[in-house]
Amino acid sequence: MKTVLEEEGFVVITASDGEEALTKAYNELPDLILLDVMMPGKSGLEVCKILKSQSKTKHIPVVMSTVLGREVDRTLTKEVGADAHFIKPFTAVALLTEVKRQLDTARGSKFSKQLGLERDKLRGRGLLLEFDPSAPYERLIRDFVLECASHDETVVVLTQKASPIRQALENERGVELLDVTPDLMISPIIERHREGNLSIVYDNLTALVLPSDLQTAHGFAQNTRQLLSDPRITSVFLLDPSALNAEDVNRLKELFSAHATYGKQGIANVRI
Repeated sequence: MKTVLEEEGFVVITASDGEEALTKAYNELPDLILLDVMMPGKSGLEVCKILKSQSKTKHIPVVMSTVLGREVDRTLTKEVGADAHFIKPFTAVALLTEVKRQLDTARGSKFSKQLGLERDKLRGRGLLLEFDPSAPYERLIRDFVLECASHDETVVVLTQKASPIRQALENERGVELLDVTPDLMISPIIERHREGNLSIVYDNLTALVLPSDLQTAHGFAQNTRQLLSDPRITSVFLLDPSALNAEDVNRLKELFSAHATYGKQGIANVRI
């Protein structure tokens, strides 16, 4: 499996038993998990059940593989939440087809699933995402961007050169990355993309507040939210609350009707 997938350009992380699989899945947050039923220690069924019970990993598609083609095995893998069942032995073509199918399917709703929402509930809203900078929040934003792109939406990401978000997205096709500068104007971006649905990521409000006074930052954020109130525009604004005092955070939060937080345990405190 590893050889076939790496030859196609996939980055593959391996684990030799159930405990290692859980640790690596939790730390690496892969786009897809291929899980054998029979493993040392915890079985694949146990591992899958745990993964699907945790908010941080339940959205990751899991494909179970086994040498057994019995109907009871299909039933068991379905009961623990597996997204697909794969029977060994298999050809390279069959493996790649299943992997690509699962990835394509997941991209269309992965971000929304982490919020616990149907995708249509998010469209047209402005979401304030408070993030823990020590958590892999850039992966969550990548999920948002890929979900939007998979629905043929134009995606514009306003970020900075050293940002983890830029690094996570710089090789993704169809994503427009723009540098956040003091003279950045949102209106020309909207005007340039007048047709179809538009998704915007602003990375991040904390960097906007720190070099200026809160009143100026608050005014910019308020004006930007008004410009993005068009129902065809979905936006995500990031905020690192640990770098600001509680009063400043609350004033910025008042501008947004949709909120969520992202930390080491995954996404939480969703209010839409």
